[in-house]
Amino acid sequence: MMTPFSLHKKKKSNQLYLAFRFVLFCLYFYISTPKLKTMAEQKQKYALITGASSGIGYSLAKEFSKNNYKVFGLSPESVLHLQKPLEKEFGLISIACDITNVNDIENAKKIIEKETNGGYLDILYNNAGIAIGYPAIEIPVDKLNKIFQINVLGHINMTQYFAPFIIKAKGSIIFTSSVAARVPLSWISAYSATKSAIDAYAKTLHGEMEPFGVRVHSVITGGVQTPIGKDDNKLDDVEKIFETSPYNVDGMIDSVLSTSNMSMERGIPPDRYAKDLVAKITKRSKNFNLYGGSHGYLLHLVGLYFPLWLIEFLMQLIFKQLTPFKNIREKYQN
Repeated sequence: MMTPFSLHKKKKSNQLYLAFRFVLFCLYFYISTPKLKTMAEQKQKYALITGASSGIGYSLAKEFSKNNYKVFGLSPESVLHLQKPLEKEFGLISIACDITNVNDIENAKKIIEKETNGGYLDILYNNAGIAIGYPAIEIPVDKLNKIFQINVLGHINMTQYFAPFIIKAKGSIIFTSSVAARVPLSWISAYSATKSAIDAYAKTLHGEMEPFGVRVHSVITGGVQTPIGKDDNKLDDVEKIFETSPYNVDGMIDSVLSTSNMSMERGIPPDRYAKDLVAKITKRSKNFNLYGGSHGYLLHLVGLYFPLWLIEFLMQLIFKQLTPFKNIREKYQN
């Protein structure tokens, strides 16, 4: 015969057993089902990419879209139509913008402020750029001004105008730099100078933005199969450059074209480059410099540790400069 005390004890034991089973069920449910997204993860993410009409910018826009970002692709009006496939497939928002024109930037800012309900950006990717091929002492003034306006001042303008949106999101600002900022590549001194300049600007910006929780990256880019510089370095144009040049010797044109075409001949596909970079960026890498493209990190190390004479010899060997340099020495030795 059970006493009231024993009945109470049994009832308490059953309650503990049921509670234990409930805890086990909760643990099983927690482990076996995906974790619920936080509010921050559920919120739409936004990326702005300049130079999205071709090459690296086009592939970056595609890859960020695949990672559930709403992407704003900025390009000059004349090439904006090239972004149509991205608009149809991923819903990219194309905005006509010449980054050397502050009025265009202000207009783009107004559009993005409206589209993001108040001005919000997780990613500002300063990617637009051009390249020109000339001996350093013979670069036309108009082309020199143009490359600095686009590759340096345009990115600085973009950063100043859109910094409030990035700060609000505690996002990331990324600049496309180049191995040309690390090793001397003959005939593209202006391009190298712009990439060195933007890398230096980004390095200072990195420290200044840290208190806001904003990350800044400069991407040291190796070879990527893009048409950059293609329109500015056609064979007819190169031949005209050297008609009255002190560099007018046999082998010179082949050397300039070899440097101009190095990305197409030795680079990796831009989609592969973009996939690698977007993975690093979305994981919130703490590194200031990121590396991508063919031999990006290797050439960074070469520039850091090799003596200049050896670097120059290797670059001259790779880009067909040994013959024209030999001919120049012979021509001007007397």
